[in-house]
Amino acid sequence: MKKYLVPFICLLIIGQQPSFAADRPSFVVLPYLQWATQTSIEIKWETEQPTTGWVQYGPAEFGAKAPNLSLTSAISADTTFHTVRLTGLAIQTEHFYRTVSVSQSGDTLYSNVYPFKTAVKDDSPIGFIVFSDSQGRPNPNVWGQIATLAEAERPDFAIHAGDQVDNGHRLSDWIGQFLPQGQPFMSKYNVYATIGNHEGDAPYFHKYLGHPEGRDKRAYTVTYGNAQIILFDSNQDLSEGSKHYKELEAELAKSTARWKIVAHHHCIYSSDNDDHGNTHVAKSTLGIPRLAHLPALYEKYDVDLVFYGHVHAYERTWPLRNNAVDTQNGIVYVQTGGNGGGLETPALMRSWFTNKIKYGHHFSYVRIAQGQLQCQAIDLNGAVFDQFELKKDY
Repeated sequence: MKKYLVPFICLLIIGQQPSFAADRPSFVVLPYLQWATQTSIEIKWETEQPTTGWVQYGPAEFGAKAPNLSLTSAISADTTFHTVRLTGLAIQTEHFYRTVSVSQSGDTLYSNVYPFKTAVKDDSPIGFIVFSDSQGRPNPNVWGQIATLAEAERPDFAIHAGDQVDNGHRLSDWIGQFLPQGQPFMSKYNVYATIGNHEGDAPYFHKYLGHPEGRDKRAYTVTYGNAQIILFDSNQDLSEGSKHYKELEAELAKSTARWKIVAHHHCIYSSDNDDHGNTHVAKSTLGIPRLAHLPALYEKYDVDLVFYGHVHAYERTWPLRNNAVDTQNGIVYVQTGGNGGGLETPALMRSWFTNKIKYGHHFSYVRIAQGQLQCQAIDLNGAVFDQFELKKDY
């Protein structure tokens, strides 16, 4: 009997270890940024077990030997998913932060220290990234590559035009693909997102990326520098006079910015091979017919630039107005759905509105200073394959 005593005791000890380890806090989702303004920002993270959480932060200092973390946020209640809003921040200022999570047993989990910057002054130049269709199937690692390339541009923020994941109701798409691959970027730069069809209006979208006012908010405006970006959910009924059409028009009507940019998921002008009619055997509608009336709304409120995805290819139109090319007063439409979804090919025949098309994974990068707007499309090798410039005197 004695020869079995030590192994038996060891097995008991080993068997008990997981229960101790299970009490130690660990991350499900590492910290990332949301909803930055000139004086505030949200920080979100998720732990495996319920924890009490807060954020240590502070503005960057000249000559510092270590990041300034002298300030402490309000405490987030005992929960797994934490949202902490920092307020009273200095405008256009670099800060550092880390999250602190304390388990019910008293163990503490610290995140790495990350930087962020509050939104810039009204007249400051800006740069931002446009993402769309990072859904991950059949290319699960492209989104991470895109996010890494985008980070190299050192933008102020990013927008995401939908289809963040392949199946919005599948938790593993969020915590196993989109968030971990995007976190190195999202921990430093705010990503403002709108919803695509693949999210399926799932609770996970509204949990991780949804508007602070809740899921009833389907159109909202982001203001940076002298630009305003209006993002909205194009899955909704947008027929003239509908609730969501009125919501969109209200956001456009109140915009007073020098540059007005719109982002939504579904495409208005698109030369896809078979999404809008199989071009091998029939004519194409060259876009989604139920949205064909939106350009008139954009023209009414002097929109300059429209981004969308849905089709996994790049296409830029000529400036368009009244459904015709107008190089003086038209709106440029950019389909930039190349963040990871299965690539789609354009139709064999050129569309009347097409300026540039490209088959391949990519993202877009916009810079604005005063009356000048520049935009580049960048591929997976970091090469610029399209660029254009818009100018205005007022």
